[in-house]
Amino acid sequence: MTYHWNFSSIVQYRQLLYQGLLGTLQLGSASLASALLIGIVIGLLRTSQPLAGRLIGGIYVGFFRNIPFLVQLFWFFYAIPVITGVQAKPFFAAWISLSLYGSAYFGEIYRAGIQSVEKGQWEAARAIGLGYMGIMRDVVLPQAIRRMIPPLTTQAIELVKLTTVASTIAYFELLYSAKLVSDQELRPLEAYTAVAVILISLLLVLSFIAARVERRLQAAQ
Repeated sequence: MTYHWNFSSIVQYRQLLYQGLLGTLQLGSASLASALLIGIVIGLLRTSQPLAGRLIGGIYVGFFRNIPFLVQLFWFFYAIPVITGVQAKPFFAAWISLSLYGSAYFGEIYRAGIQSVEKGQWEAARAIGLGYMGIMRDVVLPQAIRRMIPPLTTQAIELVKLTTVASTIAYFELLYSAKLVSDQELRPLEAYTAVAVILISLLLVLSFIAARVERRLQAAQ
């Protein structure tokens, strides 16, 4: 039996898919921004001189990296009402989960980038009287950031992909909108193919932007 593709339903429900894309962009951008910021704190803790800071950073990374994301998502979605007495909105639960999960990976990327800077440069910076924050700001981070762009890009793409898991708690993003179209028209292949094409296009744009940033940083050296 030959399957006859028919994308007319996709055109008919394009507004629904567009709303799903907006939901993906909203969740992805918010989660990416907060995960990057939290990741900086974790990376600094992981490379700090006090043992307590390194321990806290290590426990954080180990905890969130070793629990499956879906488990974290369900925990926040169902635990928030129990703890606070307020029903968690799907966006809020997904945002919190993605931010904490992603920041553990970003924190390790920051740590590796910071530690990749030669010890001699740290020692030279201390010799001229720079404190820890001054060394990080003026010496270490400008070099480390150039080295971190490729792994940061890879992890950012993975984080955007994970937004599709938010459909399991009824957050209205691309995959959830495709399921609605599929249920209405009984055309799952067309609906999910359209989502795949949209996501690939979105991630290619993200990769292109990251590549441009990397080239600019290399040219500024």
